Amino acid sequence: MPADTSKRLLRVSPSYLFAPLMIIVCYMAFHFLSAVTGDKTGYLLGMIFYWLFCCILPTLFWIDKKNRKLLFRVMRPKWWQWVLLIIPVILAIFFGPFRQRMHEATMLVVVLSIPYAAVNAFSEELLWRGMFFVQHQGNFFYAVVVSSIWFAVWHYVPLSIRPAEVGNFNFIISALGLGLCWGTVTYFTRSIFWSIVSHTLVDLTGLGIIFYLS
Repeated sequence: MPADTSKRLLRVSPSYLFAPLMIIVCYMAFHFLSAVTGDKTGYLLGMIFYWLFCCILPTLFWIDKKNRKLLFRVMRPKWWQWVLLIIPVILAIFFGPFRQRMHEATMLVVVLSIPYAAVNAFSEELLWRGMFFVQHQGNFFYAVVVSSIWFAVWHYVPLSIRPAEVGNFNFIISALGLGLCWGTVTYFTRSIFWSIVSHTLVDLTGLGIIFYLS
């Protein structure tokens, strides 16, 4: 195989092949771990597997050091980019599970939910926004739309263990909308910093740690 062909295959593999294969592997991992350790422990172990082996390590392999540094630049968003960052948080507060779970938001729940939300947001933005942007700079459709579709589809994996209160279909559609918002900001700022912040706040409103403590 010619050298230039090999380079092209390495460049497109993360977005064209990795995403669907990763989702399949994660599905099997979540269900295996849940069957062995129970739903709660298996779900947490599944998330850790996802963060480490599907988000962080692959992007460290496919994104070079220079681009990793550029992705974390603190850029000043334009007004419409601020809107795309704030809208997901507002929608999460008023239409997500936050209001139903507020009465369970003890100090312990809040303290544990913060790092849980931050780790998840960092890992997912590094993969779904960061890697796709680096692989498809200059191509909005693949960098934003395709990555958002895969981001939404991925959520079926944890939902197959822990169904969403609003319904799995509605949750997946909302994840698509969130992905489009964060992906657009990343595409035009060329940084995932603010998408990580917005994503963290959205995840924090879910108080996800309650699932493990209940």
